[in-house]
Amino acid sequence: MNQMMSDEQLERLEDFLLAHMEEGCMPLDVAQGFLCAIVSGQQMIMPNQWLPSILGEAQFATDSEAGEVMEMVMSLYNTTLAELENRDFSPMILSMEEGYEDNPLPLPYGWCEGYIIGWNTHGETALEDMAGDEQAALYLGPVAAFLMYEEDQLLKPPNEAEHRLAADHLADSATGLYHWWKSRRDLPVGNA
Repeated sequence: MNQMMSDEQLERLEDFLLAHMEEGCMPLDVAQGFLCAIVSGQQMIMPNQWLPSILGEAQFATDSEAGEVMEMVMSLYNTTLAELENRDFSPMILSMEEGYEDNPLPLPYGWCEGYIIGWNTHGETALEDMAGDEQAALYLGPVAAFLMYEEDQLLKPPNEAEHRLAADHLADSATGLYHWWKSRRDLPVGNA
């Protein structure tokens, strides 16, 4: 299952996750942020440990659907890993057009939340190690900034220019932290 994610698969996976959010499925942007951290850490986390975080308690209509969804999630995992490795990663960030027709406002909160959940899956020390290193802390900064917003700031950021700049840096943050951990890994991270 080393297949890269196709646009059609991405759309089908997004539809499945949205349809099963009440059963605990992560939305697609949250799932990509989560997987970005999962593939980046010091040790490889096996799919049986992280799949339930993405799929919650989703019920599949058939065994065929279960297989298809698992294949799509693993394709997202492998695509995320390959893009980070190749320094060609783009976070899936929602945007708001209303009031921002000429330049939609990025809404990276879901992606950032998933990213931090992924790091927490690695254990408490992963975030502490990054926060304690000057370079890693700089990479982590934009992610942390979005998680500090008050509820009334989510759709109207206090400083729109800084908000957009921080959103633009999320790809560099994710790629930088992936490669920062690469030399610190206990085991090589490979395709699942």
